[in-house]
Amino acid sequence: MNAWYEAEIRWAVMEAGKQGLREWKDGVYFFISESRDAAFQRALEIGYRECEVHEEDGKPVETRLAQIVSLACLGTDRAEFRVPLEVKRATERLPFEHAFDPEGLTPLDVF
Repeated sequence: MNAWYEAEIRWAVMEAGKQGLREWKDGVYFFISESRDAAFQRALEIGYRECEVHEEDGKPVETRLAQIVSLACLGTDRAEFRVPLEVKRATERLPFEHAFDPEGLTPLDVF
């Protein structure tokens, strides 16, 4: 039976010469798969698809698949699911009586 999966994928950005590893790039992908093994293979396909090679200042720079950090089955027949994010400590002070206005705020357009 098909189920939704979430995969966190990590790439290493490598620069030729002394620099070597320059940075890590992580991404989270959601997709439908028939089994955990098939989902792992799909995550690998996605990871390899995003690899690239280019030059900067005459030096080769490669983005290489490093690992599938996590793979989670989110369930079947779901129209929605929650992806927990990190908890952030508040940097501002608000009194208990503060009234939020979510209808009055426009969401960010991230794409």
